[in-house]
Amino acid sequence: MQGWVTLALLLSLGVKRSLGQNGLGELPVPRGLSLNPDLPAQTLSLTWQSDSSLFDLEIFHTELMNVVLNETLAVKADPITGLHSWIWHSPFPLECTSHSVRIRARNQQTLSQWSPLQTIPGSDIPEKSESYMFPQDKMVTVGSNMSFCCIVKEKQDFKEIMYRGQEMSATRLSRRTYAITVINLPASANTGTNVVCCSRLLTLTGAVVFVGYPPGDEGLVCETRDLASAECSWKKGRDTHLRIKRSRTKYTLNGRICRECLEGKTWCNSKVWEDNWTLVARNPLGTVQLTDSARLADRVHLLAPANVTAVEVKAWSATLQWSWSVAAYKKLEMVCQLQLFAHELSSTRNYSGPGLSSVVLEGLWPDVDYTVTLRCGAKHGFWKWGDESALYRIHTKMDRPDAPDVWIWMDSSNTGHVFWKPLSVRKSHGALDRYEVSQSSAEEDWGTPVFLPPGNFSYPIILNSSSDITVAVAARNPAGLSQPSTVTTPAYRADSQLSVSELLSTNGSFDLSWEPNANASKGYVVEWVPTCCTRLCSVDWKKVPESDSSFTVKSESLVAGERYTVSVYALSTGAPTLLQRWQGYSQEMIPSQPVSELSANQTGSVVLLSWKATEMKHQRGFIRGYTVYLANAAHLELIANISDPEVRSYRVKGLSLSLYKFVVKAYTSAGEDAGSTVAIKMEMDTADMLFIGILVPLGIMFCCLILISICCYKKREWVKKAFYPEIPGPKVPGDWSSPQGPLDVKPPPHSLVHIVESPEWDFTKEGLFPVPEEEEEAEDDNNEVDTDSDEPALLRYYNQVVGDGSHSNQVLDSSGSSTASVGSTQTEITYAGIQSPTSSQGACGGGGYRPQMQSGAGPAEPQNEFEADFQDDGLNTGYKPQCSWQLDSPEAENFSGSLGSPTSVTSSQFLIPESSEDKPQPSNTWFHNFLSGKS
Repeated sequence: MQGWVTLALLLSLGVKRSLGQNGLGELPVPRGLSLNPDLPAQTLSLTWQSDSSLFDLEIFHTELMNVVLNETLAVKADPITGLHSWIWHSPFPLECTSHSVRIRARNQQTLSQWSPLQTIPGSDIPEKSESYMFPQDKMVTVGSNMSFCCIVKEKQDFKEIMYRGQEMSATRLSRRTYAITVINLPASANTGTNVVCCSRLLTLTGAVVFVGYPPGDEGLVCETRDLASAECSWKKGRDTHLRIKRSRTKYTLNGRICRECLEGKTWCNSKVWEDNWTLVARNPLGTVQLTDSARLADRVHLLAPANVTAVEVKAWSATLQWSWSVAAYKKLEMVCQLQLFAHELSSTRNYSGPGLSSVVLEGLWPDVDYTVTLRCGAKHGFWKWGDESALYRIHTKMDRPDAPDVWIWMDSSNTGHVFWKPLSVRKSHGALDRYEVSQSSAEEDWGTPVFLPPGNFSYPIILNSSSDITVAVAARNPAGLSQPSTVTTPAYRADSQLSVSELLSTNGSFDLSWEPNANASKGYVVEWVPTCCTRLCSVDWKKVPESDSSFTVKSESLVAGERYTVSVYALSTGAPTLLQRWQGYSQEMIPSQPVSELSANQTGSVVLLSWKATEMKHQRGFIRGYTVYLANAAHLELIANISDPEVRSYRVKGLSLSLYKFVVKAYTSAGEDAGSTVAIKMEMDTADMLFIGILVPLGIMFCCLILISICCYKKREWVKKAFYPEIPGPKVPGDWSSPQGPLDVKPPPHSLVHIVESPEWDFTKEGLFPVPEEEEEAEDDNNEVDTDSDEPALLRYYNQVVGDGSHSNQVLDSSGSSTASVGSTQTEITYAGIQSPTSSQGACGGGGYRPQMQSGAGPAEPQNEFEADFQDDGLNTGYKPQCSWQLDSPEAENFSGSLGSPTSVTSSQFLIPESSEDKPQPSNTWFHNFLSGKS
């Protein structure tokens, strides 16, 4: 047993030695640690004793031993008590869970042991098994951050904590405690903000928090109303959002509770005046203090005058009286302000005096209702106007009207109207009964006046003589007749007789100026009237003093888009004299109607557009010109801008045959009108159609002639041979000196010659002519001509003798073949195929046979006569041999080539063939050659 005690002592000495080597245990452990919680403030006060001034502090949530705070603190001991104290502000209410605290001393690297844990119990201890929510009914400032905790009842589950109906993220502090933190709290409603803790099935518990502002009152002012007591007032600040009774703001004035503030008022009374005042406003979130200082004489605020009455009322004045409810006012020097209201007019008048209680109102208008209010203030050390009196009404008496403003407007040389302006309330001095109009002239004195009702403001006049007429107008009311206003008729001057200038407006008004006139002894009259007025016009005028030579016609009396004629007259003892006249618009607008009578007339390819100007009443501005558009499918194409408004026509040139639509618009400085439209279909002009009807055929013919000429030029050789062959001169080869004998024409052996005896001579036959084949068919049906054979075609030739000598000298056409025969006059010869004769070769050296007509004397005439006829070129009768065919040519061997020869009576060629020097032509026709392109 003694050995175990010795071993324990040795072990304890070893532990102490090791602790000493590690720096532990050298400092004493802090003593007397005590905890003092402040639950509403969520603070925990710690006090302990120790010789050290540096400490390590740890705070735990006891149940889960979560470290809440671990800091090293430098805390000095209180010199009186020797205790160390420190306050910790908990982020969560201290009731949420139990807190444990321990502390140890520190001196550089030397540490003491931890003090024993000190614990303050929370509401989540097993002894308290109900559900709780902390804090309850707390008041905080707007914008603060605040934490709430929910302690769940034993054996109850937890789901969520909701702030203002919104689920918040919760943190677990202990087995039963859950907490949330809400930052930047907004102001609460009148009943506060609810925080609710819920389980899965029901609401467990909750709390209310009040979020608001501290007092914000300002502007304390104290004044006296009865020259003895004080009444202090201030401006209430922003709403504190604290509505429950214990959170309302409480006020004290110089230490005395303001009873009036309990009713929600912002003023506080004191029976005694004090030069210095202090107001304190306090609520659970804060306190504000206001001060003011002043002498009583500098803060006098008078009450309202009482019993205001009018003791004497006249047409132009009235006397007012009132009384004061405070006797001290009777000796006070005061100033009073009186305000008069009549219709839309108002005026302010000031009066002063000791204890002022009555005033006389001058400068009133007759027969006018006035409303009066009155207020007063201290004259010396004026602080502010006192309270206003109640409204009081005064009605002044009537008086005679003022003279009306009269003017005469002449609409022609002998007719016009007298106009006068209605009298205002200030000038009528009472309800008018009538107007009285009278006139006079050089020949007649003032006649009987004309009575007109008060609603009439014009009267027509007629000039019956060349002298001027003077018109007088007066107004009457129950108080009497006004002074008459007179005006003399001015000379009528039409616009066409004057040089009317264009007047431009300035911001809707007319600024006028004119040269001063020496005769304007009574000033000037500016008259403006709508130009387009035709009947009784709305004439307006204004009289200008003689010292002025300018005037502005305000826009209020003008209508936009209306043309006005503005005239200036000089007033003298006689008739007014017209000085100047203008026309203008207060505001130009686009024309209300387009141009009228737009028409389009065609002249050739030119269209003449013409129109009439828009009526003046529809112009609504000065017409600056016209624009002409060509209307296409979807837009208007500008083709002309006519800047001269006097030009009301335009020619559109160079138009083709089509349909055109034109739009003409008049424009002012404000823009164009809607435009007038006219359509025209371009058609061929009658003269043009005639001209084209002549030119086109001529052109076509000319072109055809050119084409024919070109073709003929290219085929000129062929044309020459076809239409104009060269006719050779007569050739006489051989010896013609032998006497003329009868020509013996013998047909070839194989020729078919039919000799027809004619007992009488038909003198109607002038020469040879072909006989139709039908006549031959009657004689020889078996003798048919084969056109496809190589045999020459059967030709029929009748030789007829021209009867007497009167027919012997006729010249026959060569194309008609020979017209006379050398045989008997009683014989008709028909050649049915002619072969080349062998017996005639000697008679014509190298030429073919050409029958010629002989003279009527017959073949028995002497030879010398024949030769004479032969040598005479002027005679065409008798036998004339031709030698155009060559005897040695190939045609001589084949007589089939005689087709077209001089002996062929049905030849389509000329009877006089070409000379022997030319090449023989084929038998094709000229038309065939033309088509084939041969030359």
